[in-house]
Amino acid sequence: AGLHPLLARVYRGRGVHSPEELDLGLGRLLPPQQLHNAGRAAQLLADALAAQHSILIVGDFDADGATSTALAVSLLREFGAAQVDYLVPNRFEYGYGLTREIVDLAVSQGTPDLIVTVDNGISSLDGVAAAREQGIATLITDHHLAGNELPAADVIVNPNQPDCDFPSKNLAGVGVIFYIMLALRAQLRRRNWFDTREEPNLGRFTDLVALGTVADVVPLDQNNRILVATGLQRIRNGQARPGILALLEIASRPRASVVASDLGFAVGPRINAAGRLNDISVGIECLLAQDQAGARKLAAQLHQQNQDRRVIEQDMQQQALKLLDE
Repeated sequence: AGLHPLLARVYRGRGVHSPEELDLGLGRLLPPQQLHNAGRAAQLLADALAAQHSILIVGDFDADGATSTALAVSLLREFGAAQVDYLVPNRFEYGYGLTREIVDLAVSQGTPDLIVTVDNGISSLDGVAAAREQGIATLITDHHLAGNELPAADVIVNPNQPDCDFPSKNLAGVGVIFYIMLALRAQLRRRNWFDTREEPNLGRFTDLVALGTVADVVPLDQNNRILVATGLQRIRNGQARPGILALLEIASRPRASVVASDLGFAVGPRINAAGRLNDISVGIECLLAQDQAGARKLAAQLHQQNQDRRVIEQDMQQQALKLLDE
């Protein structure tokens, strides 16, 4: 392509194969129609919005799960959902994913009409069965590899499930739910949903997508690179949500010059610490915070939990080295 040999080597090492892939505009994103079942998921969600059904987001206890949950809750509320709540299983009590115990807990808090998993669920055979027994519809959104048997959910969206030809298999959980929200917006447009309400700008949520994508250490193919680059630019411009700005501030990472490694080594670990030590909901609430003052208080809690996590890990390392010596 006429590039300098050094630049050609740098780009090749990062999986860039043509000059066109250097265009990181959102217009270069793969279209949602290519993601298997994204359209069906959009119809399911649009029907739930129209019927004013209650929706429960079941997330995961890491940064990808937290950003996925925050994105799903925020956008469904902006789309006009009557009731949207979230539930993340305590890893010590309920284990991982949508389990029967999580469904029982959800029912005890008021049976939802629809459960949407984010960043989990592709292996939740028993949990989906339990939801069906309770008459709860299920939408599984995940990016992890599927097993030999898929859960009997109403709809499954996962670029790594069989029969999905989506060109990018590297979407993080937050990338998957972002794509479903793109498909949902298109579905609602066709239903004239926005004739009476404001249409959300999904570009405003790319800060969450960038954070979850980098923190989950998925490969940065062109599609993910577009999502990350767009989100980073929003953060640099001061257009990120208060929680991300507060976490960068407490980590002493300048917002105006933020790079991907700041998300991976400063912001992500502080959210992950909450899920590892206690309850990831503190991280989710930080990402959902509407004002800077509230976000700073939650960011301070996450910062302290990350400090505690470091002390615990150092103690574990010392114990392990002592055992080796013995």
